[in-house]
Amino acid sequence: MTATTQSQISVIDSVKLLRDFRVWKIFLLGVASGYPWLLIGSAMTAWLTDEGLSRSAIGLFGIVFVAYTVNFLWAPVIDHFRLPLIGRLGQRRSWILLCQAAMITMGLILAATGPATSLMLTAVVAFGIAIFSATQDLAIDAYRITIIEEHESELIGHGAAMATCGWWTGLSAPGVVAFWLADPLGWPTVYVGMALFLAVISVCVFFLFKEPRRPDIAFANRNLVQWFDSSYVDAVAEFFRRNGMQMAIGLLAFIFLFKIGEAFLGRMVIVFYKEVGFTDAQIGTYSK
Repeated sequence: MTATTQSQISVIDSVKLLRDFRVWKIFLLGVASGYPWLLIGSAMTAWLTDEGLSRSAIGLFGIVFVAYTVNFLWAPVIDHFRLPLIGRLGQRRSWILLCQAAMITMGLILAATGPATSLMLTAVVAFGIAIFSATQDLAIDAYRITIIEEHESELIGHGAAMATCGWWTGLSAPGVVAFWLADPLGWPTVYVGMALFLAVISVCVFFLFKEPRRPDIAFANRNLVQWFDSSYVDAVAEFFRRNGMQMAIGLLAFIFLFKIGEAFLGRMVIVFYKEVGFTDAQIGTYSK
């Protein structure tokens, strides 16, 4: 068998793996993960620019993205704390649905108020969306890791690829529609539509997703100190023991610094497009 034939068989087998519905679940979760970056990123930047804010003020809004660089700090909590009432939906699903419900609510608050009403409120709500979005990412990553079994190594690459494709789809595809509609409808109406789009994703997660199997964790019969010690302190200590102090600090520094530049400078490209004369519709067409 030639290398070419082996390559062809590999491609055929690879395409067949796409028939596994789980990789499309991962794709949809990727969409849900990338979508909030539109809400508080490019769309928010365009809205702030239309309201006449200075470059400095718009750049400072990048502070909200710090939530994504430090969300590892509360990762053990997401893994061990069972939410009341909705926790019976499953540890991963309940956190995903809670975060999405919070972001839908905050998106509607942005639509009802906006920077013209209160710039401070807009900043606080945008930061809230970033917090819940970063928390959702933790639950999504945990779901994605556990939905594929350890012996299904052939699906791991597909899962990673579909997660990435979903993330960029969630950021770009709805962004095209949002920027096209911004001029005729206005940003408040657009934000109502974007909140409803996220609601559709939540409905899909609620009805189509099942909680993946995971090792049972004892949630009950522990006081707050015992819970914090076993779910957080032990997890952090294990991270340092496994990697060593020097490597662990290096990893944490890399995670923290990785997105800082994009958070503050990446959003300014929308300001540049508008200053040189592009309309919202043109930005949606050529940028998204």
